[in-house]
Amino acid sequence: MSVPTPISSGKSGKANWSFFGRQGGISKKPFDSLNVADHVKDNESDVLKNREILAEHLAMPLVFIGATHSPNVVNVKSEFPEVHPDTDALVTRETNLGLVIMSADCAPIVLVDPIAHVVGVVHAGWQGMLVGVVANAVEGMFDLGAEPENLKAIIGPTISAKNFIATQERFDEVKDIEPSAAVKLADGQLAVDIRKGVKHQLAQYQIKTTDLNICTFDSSDLFSFRRDPVTGRNATVAWLSE
Repeated sequence: MSVPTPISSGKSGKANWSFFGRQGGISKKPFDSLNVADHVKDNESDVLKNREILAEHLAMPLVFIGATHSPNVVNVKSEFPEVHPDTDALVTRETNLGLVIMSADCAPIVLVDPIAHVVGVVHAGWQGMLVGVVANAVEGMFDLGAEPENLKAIIGPTISAKNFIATQERFDEVKDIEPSAAVKLADGQLAVDIRKGVKHQLAQYQIKTTDLNICTFDSSDLFSFRRDPVTGRNATVAWLSE
């Protein structure tokens, strides 16, 4: 077992974030090794141990989304409950409390306002993007005092459009609600560009956005559901230091 090492980390004021990949846990193949999801048929005790390893590495309690592709956002005020079911975004003003989302192709988004001391995390796949989870999370940040001019968004490892070929039905469904995410590739194939759609939705609030431009499908260091249908989930964590 190796130590969890972020794919990327950042800090702005008291706001901190880290995007983790496969390495640093105890799960066996095909969930090797830092799988933090308990809904993918991994050994439950291994998942719990991985969550414990991550919490110890970050030296703070962690709170997880349920990851159901919902529009639901929770304002987290303590580490209990540890998991918020039917929730895909978390926001908080609490310090030393890690907000965690799980993803394996969907866009993991960190929201920070370093002035108001508010952080949030969003799990936005094509479904979440269509039902409004991004906008709801931004509004949740505003409810805690975040200001549009100070709000920053960081988009972590997400599947690229070239690896997300879509059926005509899915393409049309996306195009009807978020046209920017329905794209045609150079070879004429229909695809969904989650990053593009998420950026468009964040732009409606004039939010400064940074895209790590890392594709989950193309990186062996990351879990990808479309590459490996039986696989784990990457962890994205955001928190406020004191």
